[in-house]
Amino acid sequence: MVFGIGRKIKKSLKPQKSEQFEYTGDNIAVRKKNLSFMEEETFSSAWEKAVEGNRPAWGGRNKDVRWRAHTAVWAAKHGLTLEGDFVECGVFLGVLSLTICHSLKFDQIPRNFYLFDTFDGIPDDGGDLIKKQNEAYFDCFEIAEKNFLPFPNVKLIKGALPGTLPQAPIEKIAYLSVDLNHARYEYEVIMELWDRLARSAIILIDDYAFQNHEEQYEMWNEFAASKGCSILTMPTGSGVLLKP
Repeated sequence: MVFGIGRKIKKSLKPQKSEQFEYTGDNIAVRKKNLSFMEEETFSSAWEKAVEGNRPAWGGRNKDVRWRAHTAVWAAKHGLTLEGDFVECGVFLGVLSLTICHSLKFDQIPRNFYLFDTFDGIPDDGGDLIKKQNEAYFDCFEIAEKNFLPFPNVKLIKGALPGTLPQAPIEKIAYLSVDLNHARYEYEVIMELWDRLARSAIILIDDYAFQNHEEQYEMWNEFAASKGCSILTMPTGSGVLLKP
């Protein structure tokens, strides 16, 4: 009987045509994977709302970062089991945080979500805003405000990090996302926030394993090692760090 079951399983695993991919996007392609999470009703609806909120920046392009959004929602759901608020450092128009808010119905959750950004570009080493890096940046604060209007417990804080961190009364953090495209600023942020992270809180590092972001990669690895932990590399290029 066991042998018969094994034969059936083996038969069901017959290879598909090698050129067939179930998903391509965000510079990755996969085959023979269960991707039902992308079509799950709550996530899919939340993702579409996040896409709509980002159209002013994306234009006619289809920036399919659903795998990153799925990871963010997963980490945020874990955060709901912990004490503390949610924090995102590096927001732009909020594709990940919007997906989280719509997926979790964040307006009904008794905690805050603090979103930090200049909302007008990335500061260089001298503090001047870089208006174009990989994609066009512009003063998007009013659009971001409109995107998060349905969520009164989401607080947008405009300005350069880490200098704006004291503007939020953050005592404990249950979820943290960092996407500043700059190794020094990301280091200063995590040094400031690390002790406020709840035990087992998840930190998402958006640019962790991207090409041309090697300085960030090395910085984060050194930081994690100094805390006795390591970072999981995702196929999207982002990193997942668990606070021990």
